[in-house]
Amino acid sequence: MRLTRILSLSAVSLAVAGVLASSGAAYGADLLSLYREATSQDPAVAAARASLQAARERVTQAEAANGFSSGINSGANANYFDLHVRNLPQAQTDRAYLAASVQAYVNKPLIRPANDLAIEQANVAVKLSDLAVKAAEMDVANRLAQAYFDVLLAQDNVLLVQSQKAALTEQLAQAKRNFEVGTATIVDTNEAQSRYDQVLAQEIAAKNEVDRTRWALRNVVGRFESNLKTLRNNAQVPAPNPASMEAWVTRAEAEAYAVQISQQTLAVSEYDVKRAEAGKSWTLDATANIAHSQSTGSSTSGAGTWTNSGLVGVTFNWPFDTTGGVSARIRETLALVDKNRNDLEAARRTAGLNVRQAYLGVTSGVAGVAAQQQALKSAETQLASTKLGLEVGVRTNLDVLNAQQQVTQVQRDLAQARYNALLNNIRLKAATGVLNEDDIRAANAYLVD
Repeated sequence: MRLTRILSLSAVSLAVAGVLASSGAAYGADLLSLYREATSQDPAVAAARASLQAARERVTQAEAANGFSSGINSGANANYFDLHVRNLPQAQTDRAYLAASVQAYVNKPLIRPANDLAIEQANVAVKLSDLAVKAAEMDVANRLAQAYFDVLLAQDNVLLVQSQKAALTEQLAQAKRNFEVGTATIVDTNEAQSRYDQVLAQEIAAKNEVDRTRWALRNVVGRFESNLKTLRNNAQVPAPNPASMEAWVTRAEAEAYAVQISQQTLAVSEYDVKRAEAGKSWTLDATANIAHSQSTGSSTSGAGTWTNSGLVGVTFNWPFDTTGGVSARIRETLALVDKNRNDLEAARRTAGLNVRQAYLGVTSGVAGVAAQQQALKSAETQLASTKLGLEVGVRTNLDVLNAQQQVTQVQRDLAQARYNALLNNIRLKAATGVLNEDDIRAANAYLVD
């Protein structure tokens, strides 16, 4: 009867915990909804989008440099002229007069290689900023998945510890009763008390881990969300497709966001070289202006005048690098191009390493899930055998509780294996540069509806 009470208490504890988790998950937030929420308010994504908008505005600025520039200049002056010549009083002049002028001008660059290169470079910079936005969104997906499944695993661990606590509470009470009636020694009571004290410490640590992981999730989403949909018990993560590691590596070396960003950074720096070299090129501008001026007099005459003038022409300019500054600028940009080229090679190697690690994580994770499923069957079989052994007198209550604990521990390990397989699948696609909302939706399908 006591064994039945112990097992019943453990079963009820697990069942209640499972019902609470399932009912909460049915109405809780899921991975997909939190991903959409996170990408809409994540500071890194917002910063990347602002940088993209700034890059687009730089295109407009670069194009404007090749457009018409026009304006009006005007001015008005009050003048006073006083002249005295020694010993010649008749040469004295004392005159005040007003003068004003207005000029309208239009200029248009005809040949300016640096301006054309600036436009091309600005467009490449837009592509770079766009890649940065996509990379930031992908990083949010990565961080969110890690934080989300960390919370679920921490919650599972709390349920496991609480199940063990319920079983050990009854075991401790039974050991004390047996000692009181003389059917057990104080050693049994002390052992039960020691294990109970250990599980209390484990419960505190497990609850603290839940709080820590929820704070990590809040850091991604921007708010606390304690009611999350949980993982299905029958979740089966598929093996990578294609099933070739090198196929994933080849794609990552070409499409990983870190690689694409390095490629565009290199392209931008190559335009810096061209623009520096354009500093030695000649330019040709078209110019036109019309002017009107008038005055009430001058320093030599008291008669008022007015004039109209206009011109249309071209301005040719051919600079000479007499100080060596332009040549130094060219050498600087060439050195930066060499740096960015090496950064690109480093990005390719890193992408290949990340993909290999993620690929092995997925394949080992899938195998680990299968192994844990088999381990769970074995643990359940062992529990049934231990119960039978207790009935025939070859096993003790402690043996049954140990077997029950082993079942719940394997259940926890199985859940962790599933989380790891899902996370590594997301990491593999992120490392390859193909992770998007569809992949988050696919991972979301493994959660309880």
